[in-house]
Amino acid sequence: MRLCLVRHGQTDWNLLGKKQGRTDNPLNETGIKQAEELSKRIKDKEFDICISSPLKRAYKTAEIITRGKCKILIDERLMERNFGGFEGASDEDWDRMTNGADAWDRKLDYGERGMETATEVLARARVMLNVIKKTYPNNYTILIVAHGEFLKAMHFEIVGYDDETDFYSFYFENTAMAEYEV
Repeated sequence: MRLCLVRHGQTDWNLLGKKQGRTDNPLNETGIKQAEELSKRIKDKEFDICISSPLKRAYKTAEIITRGKCKILIDERLMERNFGGFEGASDEDWDRMTNGADAWDRKLDYGERGMETATEVLARARVMLNVIKKTYPNNYTILIVAHGEFLKAMHFEIVGYDDETDFYSFYFENTAMAEYEV
């Protein structure tokens, strides 16, 4: 099975460096253009199915890049990491409010103010990956359109990780695509 993971296009909060999490912000003009450019780059790719986060920025990206060539399913498990009371915070705000806590330190497993911990987002990605493997045929090519933090978790669930893994070594830019055989 081939999985193609895509991060949504830019939003105003991406531009401002704010943690979006579950806040349902739409694509901005740049985000729409990014999705259109990605659509052109992958126009010859065939997808058997597209699965998207229900959040506007991801779903609109999925609509633009698939151009109606495949069905788009919505799955809430693809939603962005829940930043709880930190949603809307800038990196500077995060450092001030958390004393610089590392959101991807699995030993610390930071989850203050209702934030989804690293362990929780990794577990959600693992569940989603297992559901996909059990639901779709091995010869399928599946497009997944979601969010940076969730896709980071999905990436590491696919390639593996341990206690020494640097989770910051992998980052999805807006409308970046990564492909995997699973």
